[in-house]
Amino acid sequence: MQFILLLRQAPRQLAFGALHSFGSSFGQTFLIALFVPFISASLALNETEFANIYAGITIGSALCLPVVGRWIDKVDILSYSLATMGLLALGCLMIATASNVWWLIAALFVLRLAGQGLMTHVSMTGIARYFSRHRGRALAIASFGFPLAEAILPATLLAMIALFGWRYTYGAAGVFIVLILIPLAILLIRSDARFRSAPSKTTPQTPKDSATPHKTDSLTDTAQTEPDQTSADTGHPRLFRSVYVWFCMPMLATPPLVMTALFFHQGAIANHKGIDLGWFAAGFTVFAITSVLGAFGSGPLIDKYSARRLFPWHLIPVMIGVLLLSLGTHPVMILIYMGLVGITTGFATTLRTAIIPELVPLDEIGAARSTLTAIMVLASAMGPAIYGWMFAADISIEVMLGLTIGGMAIVSVMSWISERPGFYVPPGVNPQGAE
Repeated sequence: MQFILLLRQAPRQLAFGALHSFGSSFGQTFLIALFVPFISASLALNETEFANIYAGITIGSALCLPVVGRWIDKVDILSYSLATMGLLALGCLMIATASNVWWLIAALFVLRLAGQGLMTHVSMTGIARYFSRHRGRALAIASFGFPLAEAILPATLLAMIALFGWRYTYGAAGVFIVLILIPLAILLIRSDARFRSAPSKTTPQTPKDSATPHKTDSLTDTAQTEPDQTSADTGHPRLFRSVYVWFCMPMLATPPLVMTALFFHQGAIANHKGIDLGWFAAGFTVFAITSVLGAFGSGPLIDKYSARRLFPWHLIPVMIGVLLLSLGTHPVMILIYMGLVGITTGFATTLRTAIIPELVPLDEIGAARSTLTAIMVLASAMGPAIYGWMFAADISIEVMLGLTIGGMAIVSVMSWISERPGFYVPPGVNPQGAE
């Protein structure tokens, strides 16, 4: 019921967020992977060469994200959105016309930065700083664009590739962005000055365990806060002066590292278990369903307890899933494992954005989120390589999965320890002066 009320109260803002999470798919790995065989054949690249190029580009775009991402705190979000969509459309057209490796590298860099990086950044940052009391639910609704794209686009684009070829298909994606997504973004928020404007030097909503009252708008629950008088400097370095953040950093990096690695090496896992790889393919349907359930289930919990209090516990489903994967050999275990991974993914999607306004003022959300996202992208790029090294060292899959569970348990305990008094510093309080 609360989700329906929220949709009625702020339909345009939530649709703007979902539009960008959907549009980010044109630069996401799951969609680019559909084109890899055709691109590789066209440019005479083998699988290893393309993988190395892609990993390098992913790391490069992640390093650029904190620099480009912080500008969302300084400019009109619609202008930022239009620039991002224009860049994404350019990337689609560039890859459609790629005739050599260097042009491909430039095209993939633009796609990854604009798609995976900035489109997601616009969606999550815009929603996180606009909503206060119902931030968790709002982020869950905005993130619905991710599974929607995963459900619709692969089959649609594969059919288009079969009919028109891969170049025309990616070119059509660029045209779709220009003719459909950009006009929709303008239509949705062009008249909403409050949503569009860059935040002033204010603190975000008061932490939920604080006794200090805060005002919220009756319609959208947008945080209305007083200027921060306790901190003189701004920018994402404030984030890293908190001991809490350093204790939670491994928790942020672990899900993308582990999940990317396990998905990347699913063929080896299936072969070792004697299970047909088709069960993993079927498992992605379960994964998509449970990730939606996880995202929508986490929203009300975040609004009730705060993202910070839920954060230490969200790896429990994937830990159970990896344990079942390590012990079981029945194909149904794959479906259960993928379902549990989906729950953690859904929770993580909302938690890792919802926690940022609890750590920094509103006018620093963009800079903080882009920096943390860059760290997570770097972790996802490292994951397959780390597990590949373990395969090369003849470490058994059972031992790998056991180490994975142990690592997730350690980072969860670290995050739980950071809840102790003195670790967490609310936004608007100078960390150097905190006890």
